[in-house]
Amino acid sequence: MLRIRHYVRDVLQELLSFDSKFLHSIPALLFRPGFLATEFVAGRRKRYLSPLRLHIIVAILLFLSISHVMRARMEVQLDTVNKRENIDSLLTVARQQNAARGDTTHIPTVSEIKQSSETIDGMVTDVGPYVLLLTSTPAFALFLALLYRRRKKFSVEHLMFSLYFFSFAYLILIPAILWMHSILFLISGIWLCVYLYFAIRRFYEDRGVALVLRSFAGIISCAFIGILAFGLSYLVSYGIAAAFGAVPFDTHGAIHINVK
Repeated sequence: MLRIRHYVRDVLQELLSFDSKFLHSIPALLFRPGFLATEFVAGRRKRYLSPLRLHIIVAILLFLSISHVMRARMEVQLDTVNKRENIDSLLTVARQQNAARGDTTHIPTVSEIKQSSETIDGMVTDVGPYVLLLTSTPAFALFLALLYRRRKKFSVEHLMFSLYFFSFAYLILIPAILWMHSILFLISGIWLCVYLYFAIRRFYEDRGVALVLRSFAGIISCAFIGILAFGLSYLVSYGIAAAFGAVPFDTHGAIHINVK
């Protein structure tokens, strides 16, 4: 009985500790650029979530938001009776055209398209955060290491900065994605630029014109790396889903419809 009480107590302490660390980490992440990375490198880590855990949590929330928006749009496209009938008729024409050419490639039904989309969305939510973790953060850390190669910083320090910065970037994109409003995307973009400037200023102790130029280069690099990493996330997720037979390999590019 004593062991059970000790076990329950340890579990509760872990949960409460997670809550406390989460509540300390998010405001610092959002409103104190470069602070968490500086604290981590200085060894003051007990109050905050680890950069890996924080990155994974925020990335999962981001992909869940993307999945929710895409699923809602898919339902609008496929669940309206008139649109569903139009798509059905187009797919029927495609099957007839393929049959006339002797092409045996499978043309999916509307239900199969919807199911495949949901499968890929689920796979992206499961796999995407780890693809981002293994691609975008090391790539940006390498860029920072080259940018500040004369500074006496270890590779892991650049990586910590990259983890926290991308966690911030993903977090502020979530409201813009959920509401899909251009103003929110504009605010997120401006906030991201200003945030990187002050994060670099604090963490790398940079100043002057060099700081402005490096911040600008960092934004360009971050955007390029982020787009590639997201694209790779979807490609990997589709490949895994197709490998397990959840979506057909031969669907893409199989529909040829002649509109007269």
